[in-house]
Amino acid sequence: MKKHLTIWLLSIALLLGLAPEARAAERYADVPETHWAASDIARATELGLFQGVGGGKFGLGRPISRAAFATALTRLFGWEEVRPGLPSYTDVSPDKWYYAAVETLLANDAVAASSHTFRPDDELTRGEMASMLVRGLGYTSLAGGAEGYSVPFTDVNVNRGFITVAYDLGIMGGTGTNRFEPDAFATREQAAAVLVRVRDQLAASSEKLDAAGDYRLITISTPIAQAGDEMPITPLEPLPELYAALRRMKNSGDDMSKTALRLMAGGVRTITDAGGAPVAGSELISAKEVQKVLERKDVTVSYSDRYESAYCIYEPNAYQTATVWYQSEESMAAKLQLARLFGVTRYVLE
Repeated sequence: MKKHLTIWLLSIALLLGLAPEARAAERYADVPETHWAASDIARATELGLFQGVGGGKFGLGRPISRAAFATALTRLFGWEEVRPGLPSYTDVSPDKWYYAAVETLLANDAVAASSHTFRPDDELTRGEMASMLVRGLGYTSLAGGAEGYSVPFTDVNVNRGFITVAYDLGIMGGTGTNRFEPDAFATREQAAAVLVRVRDQLAASSEKLDAAGDYRLITISTPIAQAGDEMPITPLEPLPELYAALRRMKNSGDDMSKTALRLMAGGVRTITDAGGAPVAGSELISAKEVQKVLERKDVTVSYSDRYESAYCIYEPNAYQTATVWYQSEESMAAKLQLARLFGVTRYVLE
């Protein structure tokens, strides 16, 4: 998640810096101005995510290949190109035009690493598109937790968690009454529309509020360890819980534009004994106290991708260990990104 977020911010700066005349949308001969995807195709072209198939045509209605989608996805996220000497897949050799894109996709965990083949020329399915997008966003762990969540589709069995996340984030919808059609092939215009949608959701800015005012606050409880707990894990606003809270609000019909995310500015400190059990309950500490801890010479700083929360460890004395989970710029950015994907663009830092 960390590398996805950081590189995304860099790529946005590059994309927004493109001169309009240098990336003017092409007028494709096979895309009528009245077509539902005409504007998405134009914007995908402007952003450099897609090119035509030649002869002044976009390839409207054609299925998109896995290799072509891999290329568009790497462009969307602005990932640094990966080109190893030895290929990771038996069917993707270094002389192929899509070699770097596929390897870059794998390096950024946007595809599962368990297969020996990528099937670059196969037509991409809607289920595969959902999986690659969610993985590319860094939400594989969220998809794992979403396996048991309900979705309004009766035909989803494989990649259920990934499709659930894609649906919850508004990235992909159904194709009809209670149907997602995960095995249906995704067309080039469908891919363009989805990628533009993701780009726009991520490019939205988050506004910090001095006070909640009339906005409904989304508050995620931070776990607090109690004396006697074996292994206290107290991340600030854990991402899985934030995702669950956001989807509950969305599914209940709340106006997400009138909500704000509440984030903790400081941290939670837990002191454990030699056996790893807390000597007392966790305590909340301020941002200033967190900064003092981080300035210690004996502190070890780490980050949890699972929870999107920073933490550090130090020894207050020879018999005890202190763990502080705290709000870093990185963790806050990750939570604000997820909130923006749900349409929540305001937050309060307390």
